[in-house]
Amino acid sequence: MRLAALELVNFRSWTGLGVEFPAGSTALVGPNATGKTSILEAIWYVASLGSHRASADGVLVRAGETQAIVRGSVDHAGRGEVVELEIVTQGRARARLSGAAVTRRRDVLGTLRASIFAPERVAVIRGDPGERRSFANELLIQLHPRYHAVIRDYDKALRQRNALLREADGRAPAGLEAWDEALAGPGGELCAGRDEAVAALAPSATAAYEAVGDGSRLTVAYAPNVARPEDGTAAAWTRAIRLRLEERQRDEIVRGVTLAGPHRDDLDVAIDGLPSRTHASQGEAWLAALALVLGAHGAIAARIGEEPVLLLDDAFSVLDPARRRRLASALPPGAQIIATASDPNEIPSTASWVMHRVSVNGVTPDA
Repeated sequence: MRLAALELVNFRSWTGLGVEFPAGSTALVGPNATGKTSILEAIWYVASLGSHRASADGVLVRAGETQAIVRGSVDHAGRGEVVELEIVTQGRARARLSGAAVTRRRDVLGTLRASIFAPERVAVIRGDPGERRSFANELLIQLHPRYHAVIRDYDKALRQRNALLREADGRAPAGLEAWDEALAGPGGELCAGRDEAVAALAPSATAAYEAVGDGSRLTVAYAPNVARPEDGTAAAWTRAIRLRLEERQRDEIVRGVTLAGPHRDDLDVAIDGLPSRTHASQGEAWLAALALVLGAHGAIAARIGEEPVLLLDDAFSVLDPARRRRLASALPPGAQIIATASDPNEIPSTASWVMHRVSVNGVTPDA
């Protein structure tokens, strides 16, 4: 799988931009605030329909404009496809796949698969559980694009159930059992998917951390909010959620909020057996975040039978030369890698990189 080209119109700081990407490793090099990160953000948007650094799409539109366009040309399984995504500040955004309009934007998911590291990823290691849940959800969508709809259905049911509990003002609301079912169905699918996804990324993440780190061991495991069922099927997880909702119903009515379900899950990330959130240094957290991304990359590659695109935003800047070399050696050799750096000396010389110079005026390949 390869991203052959990217076109941007009114995306972030870019009025218009066109970039062609070769197979192999490409480094986007340029001063800060020239739009390097926005290029990777746009590629990730093609792969995920979301930004790794913004929760609302409207901020992706260039200031003063009402619409942006992201267009990615993808070489996949011997054929070329073009994903075109409209981003709007108001109204409904449209999408096209190889020139044909799609009814649902999520129908383009799976055309481009990717994994992304950025400095913001350190929050997955040291931040609150919501950061880790978001990471797990992003991985799920790359593994199985249908989870985009499952996550949406769960979030919708959760909002409506919470609204019912709040409006009841401490009394048992009528119809709560129906919302238990609406929550437990997609919730069971989500738990089963997260369990499988985290198990798939864990070995690669552990290996990546050992390759780049200094002998410490990284482990990652799914920490569900409900009792883990023995068979691990979506139906079994759904039953576990129902049971936990019954157990917590009195507390939920008093507090006016849903207390059971995958919206309260976490990932247990540890370094040498100690929780990374409380014990990891800044350098360890950076390496652990990189390892999780490489683990996710490995899980996606195993699932789809080819290497997804690996996006690395400023991944090398805080590493010493020895760790940069070790990271370069740990990168998947068959993957298309697109990395950013403010200084070309940050890019490890142990791999062959195609250099693209980035300025506010555009992107120019090195001669």
